Amino acid sequence: MVDTANRVIAAHGGTPLDFDRVGAMTGLPLSAILRLAWPDLTAEVADAYVTEYREIYEREVIPATRLYRGTRATLHAFHQAGLRQATVTGKRAADCERILRGLRVKDEIDAYLGGDSVQRHKPAPDLALAAAERLGVPPRDCAVIGDAPSDIEMARAAGMRAIQVTWGYSRQRLAGTDILVHTWPELRRAVLAGAGAPV
Repeated sequence: MVDTANRVIAAHGGTPLDFDRVGAMTGLPLSAILRLAWPDLTAEVADAYVTEYREIYEREVIPATRLYRGTRATLHAFHQAGLRQATVTGKRAADCERILRGLRVKDEIDAYLGGDSVQRHKPAPDLALAAAERLGVPPRDCAVIGDAPSDIEMARAAGMRAIQVTWGYSRQRLAGTDILVHTWPELRRAVLAGAGAPV
């Protein structure tokens, strides 16, 4: 995401953004990230740059996307335990579904929601609450697994457990995290124990 955003920014004479600054905004709309480079960016120009970003993303990033080692086994373990799973992302829902279908994990996921699925993006609770509603699970019985501040803040705002993984954006414990996990087995234990499923 950061590299693609910086390609668009540099192509239009902007100064590339620092990885940590952009990474902390993971889950937010692309236009908000582009406004870090150009605070006075008009809506029309922002839309054009977002379109350019999406063309690069679709052409180069989606085909190159790979799962973290341990993802497939973890999703399968949750599915086998009868847990309902949703993916929520700042990306468009259709892009998310295409990525997961290409990675052959689509059948493990019950719902896909993207930034275009709700009015308010992360860290507002809307995506998490919409996922819970679609899954038919009360928010208090849900957990959000994430790696960025917007994920943890969304979980807290939605009244859900916030589980932070350290193999994504942030390696340090984020404010509001309920459970910090460093490995896939730790994540499986935390989620299955919280759901009352056999670990």
